[in-house]
Amino acid sequence: MLQTITDRLAISLPVIADFHGTLSRGVTQDLGLTCFSFITDTPAEVGTPLSVLFHFGRSVAYMPLAGRVTAVTEEADASPTQFRIDIVLPSLSDTERRVLESAFQELASYLDSLGAHDAAARAAARADLVTANPRSILSLFITDNPFALPYHLPLAAEGLPQTSFAHVAGSAPLASIPRPSVQVPVAASIRATGAERFSWSLVGEGLGLAAQLLRDLAIRFLPGPVTRLFVTPITFAFIGHPRTLDDVPRKFPFARLLPAPVVDRWFRSQWPFVASYITGLTMADGTPTTGAMLISPLTTEQMIRNPRLARQRVLETVHLAEKMGAMIAGLGAFTSIVTRDGRDLEGKVHLGLTTGNPHSAAIAMQNILEAAALTNLSLPHATAAIVGGAGSVGSSCAKMLARLVDRLILIDIKKDAVQTLLTDLAGQPAVVEGTSNLDRIREADIVIAATNNPYILLTAAHLKPGAIVIDAAQPKNVSEEIPHQRPDVIVIESAVVQTPDVDVHFDLDLAPGEALGCLSETMILTAIGWRGHYSLGKADPSLAAHMIASGRALGFRLAKFRNSTGYITDQHLQTIARARTA
Repeated sequence: MLQTITDRLAISLPVIADFHGTLSRGVTQDLGLTCFSFITDTPAEVGTPLSVLFHFGRSVAYMPLAGRVTAVTEEADASPTQFRIDIVLPSLSDTERRVLESAFQELASYLDSLGAHDAAARAAARADLVTANPRSILSLFITDNPFALPYHLPLAAEGLPQTSFAHVAGSAPLASIPRPSVQVPVAASIRATGAERFSWSLVGEGLGLAAQLLRDLAIRFLPGPVTRLFVTPITFAFIGHPRTLDDVPRKFPFARLLPAPVVDRWFRSQWPFVASYITGLTMADGTPTTGAMLISPLTTEQMIRNPRLARQRVLETVHLAEKMGAMIAGLGAFTSIVTRDGRDLEGKVHLGLTTGNPHSAAIAMQNILEAAALTNLSLPHATAAIVGGAGSVGSSCAKMLARLVDRLILIDIKKDAVQTLLTDLAGQPAVVEGTSNLDRIREADIVIAATNNPYILLTAAHLKPGAIVIDAAQPKNVSEEIPHQRPDVIVIESAVVQTPDVDVHFDLDLAPGEALGCLSETMILTAIGWRGHYSLGKADPSLAAHMIASGRALGFRLAKFRNSTGYITDQHLQTIARARTA
């Protein structure tokens, strides 16, 4: 039986806190088996229920504890303002108590060793705490997120039983979600084969879709009140576009019968149209409301080749949203990039616009927090890299991560923008570097891909064992082959949110009740009654926090981790944790 030296220690350990989506770093003042306190620059509310996770050393031990804020005190004479947060852990199981007691023994021994007069001995003891002790606490992660993490990891500590904790929401291995096949050249993939080439149902369906296209064209020239006699009135719109010509049959199945050059020419000339209606969203007062997914009909490649036409198509699509009654429109994927994050549309539209970038950045960060917790990665001791670090989503992630990690590498070809961001991040806890060299990714425990480049940039060769990779780019920057080639890393397709009861009625390669982050930002703003523009230009971290807090209040939460192989299982998370500590 393990015996503890003390049940309370005065020790400084790094803390990562997530209060209402605002991320901060703090330090413990004292640490006890039933209560502890820490100092940070972000206040919490007294009585708030919390999940408290102790990150242990080399052990794979996922042990979130239920806590509650008992007091919040502003520190006198602190500049900038600091708060002492007192937290109580109301009840511990026998196993949980034994783990903490064991860690406290080692921490107490460490503190005793610092009493030595030999500076080298004190330095060695400090290094031993971080790198050698098998169950030393390295850091704490504290969150008021009311939604339980969807996984559990077993305890694996020497001398303690293999166990998992009943109060943690566990999950059996999940069935793979449907995924599109690996892309092949359009000329080959867009053509159907055999019996798929023709059916009479395609003819009837095609005639109906042609009538809808004519209706959507006529709407552009009719007064708003008349327009709403022909379409369902909406309060919000989300503007998407086909990534490649392979996406065209999602709306127009008969496109499989047409040669690729014909489809390419058709969509270069096509006007905006309604893809589907979005139902199931309710306002904050409980009133149901309806939105629409509208298509700006140019593929990513077509937008790159003709950005002027692309901007015109996006503007026409926003005008269609206005005619249908929308008060706000979200710019999805490349429609945001081609309009300089919506700034090119300012003064040309009457409804509010948002890019979805704040929520995309917020979701990427939430994915990092959860993936780090589930694979026992201590963020204050980690190195992170952001590919596209000077962009809209990337720079917002950088401003949040620089407060949390040990080192941050910004990778971007825009050297002036990187230098400006480096200046903005001066004084943050992380050591921040800028580079254009993708090979620096190999140093990172956490990698975020968030460029406006529509091509694959990250391959299996770029990653270190145990790396957490967040693909936050649309179109994607991370090779779909990595999960197959590197079982020792975890790739997470970011910007997917569970949106209870909401149905997009369109195939977005998502499970029922899920939506893209940029779309969910538009829905959140609609539900809370936002008026005017929300996020144009580079994403602001304060807006990211606002999105997370507002989304949680509506019941929106992170979707389960997935990548090109399907949902990520508990077993894979355990493999990643072991790969990092091997």
